[in-house]
Amino acid sequence: MEKLSIFLVFAVFVFQGCSEESLLDTTDLNVADALQAKAPKDNFANGELEVTIAKAPVAPDGTTAKAITDIVLTFVNPDPEVEGIGLKSGGHIEVELPKGFKNTGAGGDGIIILQGWPQSPPIPFLWTTTVVDNIITATLTSDYLPGMFGPGPKQAHLLLLGFENPKPGKQQISLSIKPDPNSMETFSGVGEVIIMPKARPSIHAVSVFSGPPGPPPPFFNPLYQTVTLGQTARQVGMYLWDKGNEPFVGVNIESINPGHGRMVKNGSTVGHVWIDAPVGATDYNLSTAGPSTEVNTVVTGIPTGLLLIEFNPDPLVAGNYALVFQINNGNTQNLFVNVTP
Repeated sequence: MEKLSIFLVFAVFVFQGCSEESLLDTTDLNVADALQAKAPKDNFANGELEVTIAKAPVAPDGTTAKAITDIVLTFVNPDPEVEGIGLKSGGHIEVELPKGFKNTGAGGDGIIILQGWPQSPPIPFLWTTTVVDNIITATLTSDYLPGMFGPGPKQAHLLLLGFENPKPGKQQISLSIKPDPNSMETFSGVGEVIIMPKARPSIHAVSVFSGPPGPPPPFFNPLYQTVTLGQTARQVGMYLWDKGNEPFVGVNIESINPGHGRMVKNGSTVGHVWIDAPVGATDYNLSTAGPSTEVNTVVTGIPTGLLLIEFNPDPLVAGNYALVFQINNGNTQNLFVNVTP
């Protein structure tokens, strides 16, 4: 595998292009700040949820004007150490889209309740989905609680084949959760999604290339890995699309200097990689299986570029490593590796 040695990064960096998922002011923003800026709260006091919304990882245009609506609402911190919201049979998650989202009546709409990473729902689904106008509801048919399949419900992936996105601009989407039909407890929040005039380049980690558990889902969590000293983190598959919605193939990662790698295609820079590592770590590296190749995505079957990466922590230094992948004029993808003694 081609090696990229990336060492501890202390330098401040500037993202090239802003993310449709999170339009951050990245001037004078270091890696740790970037990671924290996108993290939802760990708790949901007084029934209030902090909701963030991003394009789903299995399509290039889920937040593009006039395209099929394909988005993920995150309502609990994805960190697997944080418990999700337990849902009892008869409880529900309800999402209300603004009227600008057009319900075409074509059907094929669904909510997939995730646990903080892609391809993480229990199979078969423990809920049914109903659609009334622009209100989409997942009603639990069995309990879905923390500890049963993982940390528990944290995200709602809306794959709405019968909906068309509105014109470009900011849209407010409401989320409400009633975890137990026999309790008065409810949670609610409003998230903002930016509908883009056209699709932007994007990079997304998915779960199906990292080994067991799965199939069937829930698959292994590639976003938050824990290994012991001397172990290599599992391989992670990254889906890539260019600005024309086409599979971004032929992309690889090369070193620029310690702490900074670049994503390249035909010698041109198309993105960057940064790593934040524990104090004292120097002997760690990132490798790829070669340039990205064309595959079809899971779930949607859409052609995409696939880049397989593998991170090797310093074999002598435990602690938390964070990897930030930034595609030019597109989004960021964060990966975390916790190394224990």
